Amino acid sequence: MKQTLSIAFLLLSTYLCAQSKDCVDVKNGKFKYLDSQSNEFIVKRTDSIQIDSRLNKSLVFYSKIKWKSDCDYDMEIYKVSDSLFNPLIGNVFELNILSVDNNKIKLKSKTLNGKRESENYMEIIE
Repeated sequence: MKQTLSIAFLLLSTYLCAQSKDCVDVKNGKFKYLDSQSNEFIVKRTDSIQIDSRLNKSLVFYSKIKWKSDCDYDMEIYKVSDSLFNPLIGNVFELNILSVDNNKIKLKSKTLNGKRESENYMEIIE
């Protein structure tokens, strides 16, 4: 019984560590949204800054990233290229990386007040 529990614990630990490593692998890089509403945007992210830009560069969002864990982070918009979107400045979104599978990332995002929630997919470009 003890041996079975030890093996189960080891397998669970390995799984959790592997999942966290996948999240760490996408803290930095270049990505593209795959859903139909956002697929015009390319994302460039470093550990603390994310830049979402429309493919034709007509609209750019600049956000600060604050990592809460390997797979969870807050993103606060601090600058936009079009003044029409100025009301978004200061908005904070909570994001959770649900999975990283090959070159696809599954994300859950919600506004900090929790009123709006969605799941999105991104493709790893670089």
